[in-house]
Parts: sequence; structure tokens; C-alpha cells
Amino acid sequence: MEAAPHSNPITNLQLSSKSEDHNFAEGALLCDDPTVGYALSDGSTTLLISLSKIENIDSVSFLNNGAKGDLTVAISSAKLPAESAHWHKVAQQELTPDVTNAKIGLSEAKYVKLTFNVTAPGRIAGLGIYSLPAVSDFTMPRARKIVQDKSESLALISCNLTDVHAKARALYVSSGADVKQANNMIDGQPATTYNFAPNDTAPATIIDLGKVTTLRRIAAVYSPRRASVDFYVLPTLPGVQANHLISPKTLRINDHALADLKPIGSVADDGTGRATVDFPSTSGRYIMVKWTPATQQETAFSVAEIVAFTDAEAATLMVANVNAISGETSADGKDVKDFGEGKEAKEVAEGPPAEGPPPTLPDPPPFVFVPAIVPTSP
Repeated sequence: MEAAPHSNPITNLQLSSKSEDHNFAEGALLCDDPTVGYALSDGSTTLLISLSKIENIDSVSFLNNGAKGDLTVAISSAKLPAESAHWHKVAQQELTPDVTNAKIGLSEAKYVKLTFNVTAPGRIAGLGIYSLPAVSDFTMPRARKIVQDKSESLALISCNLTDVHAKARALYVSSGADVKQANNMIDGQPATTYNFAPNDTAPATIIDLGKVTTLRRIAAVYSPRRASVDFYVLPTLPGVQANHLISPKTLRINDHALADLKPIGSVADDGTGRATVDFPSTSGRYIMVKWTPATQQETAFSVAEIVAFTDAEAATLMVANVNAISGETSADGKDVKDFGEGKEAKEVAEGPPAEGPPPTLPDPPPFVFVPAIVPTSP
């Protein structure tokens, strides 16, 4: 990616810290961390994106924090100067708040030009250029190449371990009307979200990475509001014995169970809608993220993306992102009674994890199982 009129080399890329983002290198838009953004200033800014090969492009989307103006999308199969008249314009629209999504329709291109005419400055992040997903997107490994002139952090942010293609899946959520959409939190598209119930005072989710993995960074993008965010890296599920091999039909979590867990990091967000923690290398199979909003609101709390990364030194150029979902899945629910505070938990899938709960547990508010379904986006 190159920016005009001013381009910053990818060696200047800076990762976000806590809830702050001061990056100014346009290469951040191509990384897997949606908390790392790029500033759009007043006037015209052009981004030139070179794909590895000619692709069938269907849409372009990104998170938009405050920028106003319009976006023009042009494509080409040959490398052209930014000012060339041979670019083929395929879309033009206003920059919409929160998420901007430009529908192109299937068009073949190797080069994409995004022209921003900005009237009010802001930051964009989580840029995605998408084609219509094929079945092979979910059954074949996806190779990724890391650019030659990389920053020290680029290897870290180029390998998202919570992506559904990397055998991860959303395992539990504390609430929500449609738990089948929970994998939206790890589908690699910040434009898709999962909504917790409006009356959930402490939204939380558990992500199963599929195997024990060494992590050093977790980030999340969610509804902008003041909240404290706690991140956990767990070898087993809370209250579950490490050697218990029976798949649980329900998981019950209360304050007593959480009291024995120590967060790997916490963030006091003043309303940015993003949080990031860096920590010493820690091994675990499960990631739990818990939000405690400062005030209760009538609108539902939504989470766009949760991402986790390993050590930069351990990142490889080829990532075997094989879909963990195979065979038939079950979405039959079972009501679980006597939950202390009267909430209902549903079992919507059996399978991972490999652990189960002990015979007796207290009666806390439950988590909800998330079905193992094939995602609708790559």
C-alpha cells in the first residue's frame, strides 16, 4: 500500500497501546489488528493497494472514526500512476459513521485506488477488500506473505490466531438473541458484529483457539462507551478440571468462579470503543474478554472483532489456517433451569472444548453455548 500525497514507510508502523492509537503509517490498514488505524486529514488522500494477483473484488469496507467526506473506488489490472485517466471507477459514496462499506459488484483487478475527499478529519482502520467467499476459503489453508521491508511489529500483527480460519471459534457468550452470529467477533471483518442483550450488565465471551497457543497481545473493537475491559488467557475453562475430558453441556460462571481468575491485562476505556493489552508470552487455549460498562444503556452492546497474536519472532510466513468446522453441526437447544438470577442458558453445539465441568457447581448466571457453524465471510 502507498499513500499520496504523503506516504510513510511501513517501518514506521506503531501498534496501538491500551485504547490509544497514534500510528501514521498507511500500512497499518493491511494488518490484522483493527485497533491500529490511519489518520485522514482534510483534503484529498489517495491510497494505492497492490494485491498479490488479480482477484474478483466485490466490496471494500473499513471502520471510520470521525472522518467525513466521500470515497471513490477505482480499479485496474495494470499498474498505473495515481493520476492516470485509465483507472476504472467502480464506486463513489459518502463516508458513513462507524463503518463504511462500498459495494462494487464482481470486478477483476490487481490494483485498487481509494480516493478520500475529506471535509472533517478522522481515523480509519480494519480495511478489507473482499470477494465473494468460495467453499475453498473455509477448507483450504490460506498462505500469507509478509512484506520485505517490515517493522518489528509487522510479523506480530500479520497472524491473527483468533480468525475462524485458524481453527478458532466463539465458544461462549453471556447473552444475545442470536448466538449463531457470535463468530462475527472473529471473522476478520470488523464491519460485522455480535450484539449482547441490552440488559447484560457485564458482557463477556470465551474464544476457543482450538489448541494451546503462546500469546502476547489481545485487542478488541466494540461499541464506543466508557467501560473497563478485562482480558484473560486460560489453559482450561473456568471451574473445569484440566483432565476432565467430557464435553460440557453447560458452563456456569459467577463472580465466585471469576474471583480465582487473574486478568492478563485490563483497560479503562474512556469511550474509544477499542482496547489492547500487551503482556509477556503466556500459553493458553481459551481467551475470555469481559466488559463492565460505566453506565447501563438501553442499546445493545456489540463487539466487532477480537484478535490475538503470538510473538513476532514466532510468526511464520505461511499460516495453516484450516477451518475447524467439519461434518454436521447441531443447533438443538436445551433449557437449563435454576440459574440463581433467572437467566437462561442454551446448548447449541457439542464438540470442543475437550474439558467438562466438575459434578457440582454453584448457581451463577450462565454463559450461552455458541453453535459451530460455517462462517459466511472469509
